[in-house]
Amino acid sequence: MRQLQPEERQCRFCEQTLGSLLLEKGHLQMVTSDSTQETEKFRFVVDHPVLFKMPELHADDEKRILDGLYFLKDEFEGVYTLSTGRLIKEVDNCTHAIFVRFPSDKVLVDYYNSPPLLHIASEMGPFNHGEYTVDYSAYVDNNEKSIYRIGKEFYYGVEHLVFLKVKDGVSHEVVEDLIESIYQLAIQMDSMVVQITGGANNYIRNKVFSHAFVAHILSVELLEHFYKHPAYVKLWEEKIDPITSWALSVDYVPYHPSISS
Repeated sequence: MRQLQPEERQCRFCEQTLGSLLLEKGHLQMVTSDSTQETEKFRFVVDHPVLFKMPELHADDEKRILDGLYFLKDEFEGVYTLSTGRLIKEVDNCTHAIFVRFPSDKVLVDYYNSPPLLHIASEMGPFNHGEYTVDYSAYVDNNEKSIYRIGKEFYYGVEHLVFLKVKDGVSHEVVEDLIESIYQLAIQMDSMVVQITGGANNYIRNKVFSHAFVAHILSVELLEHFYKHPAYVKLWEEKIDPITSWALSVDYVPYHPSISS
C-alpha cells in the first residue's frame, strides 16, 4: 500500500474528522478528497502557543513586555492573529503566555528569526526563566472571523491552553482519536467555546510537550462551567489522562494596552 504524503494525511484527517464535525454544525456537505473543495471549506493554519516563566516580573516591566509581545502582530507582517497575557493562575512556575497564528510553517520560521521577536526576547531575557513551546498544524473554518479570530468573542473572553506529553508507545490511532475529540468540544460546548484547535508538536527546538490544544472561551464567568462541563471532564478522564505522562492546563485573559493599567 502506498504511504500517504504529509499533505495527503492532512487532507485525510480534515475529511474524516473535521468534515463530519462541520456537518453537525450545519455547514455545507462534508468535503470530498478533491483538494479544491477541501480548501473551500477549511483553512490550514499553524498555531503557536508559548508559556513563559517570569515570576519576578513586576508591574512596569510587565507592561513593557506585554506591550512588546502584543504589538508583534503589527511589526511582523505574517501574523494572522495574536493574543498574550498573564495567567489567571500560575502553573509550574509559568506566569505568562502568548498565542500566535501563522499561515504556514515557513512564515513561522521567518517569525522565529525576525528582528521584532528577537528584540522582545532580549527584553524578556533577564526575567524569563524558561518557556514551553508547541507549534502545531490545525484547521479552521475558511472565513475571516475564524482565521483571524475577529470580533468581540475573541477580543474578550479567556484563552485556555493545554500542553500534553503523550506517553511513549501510544498508537497513532489513539492520538488521532484524542485530537478528534478535542475538536468535537467546539460542538459539544458551543455555548461557551468560540473556537478550538489542537495537534502534534512540530517545534524545531527542544520538544518538552508532544501535543497541545487551545480553546477560546466566551467569558471569565464561564470558565468554571467550562471546567465542569461533562464533555470536558470526559475528555480528560477517558482520552487525556490514560495516555499522557504530563499535562499543563492554563488560562489567561487577553491583554490590551488601551484598557490595561
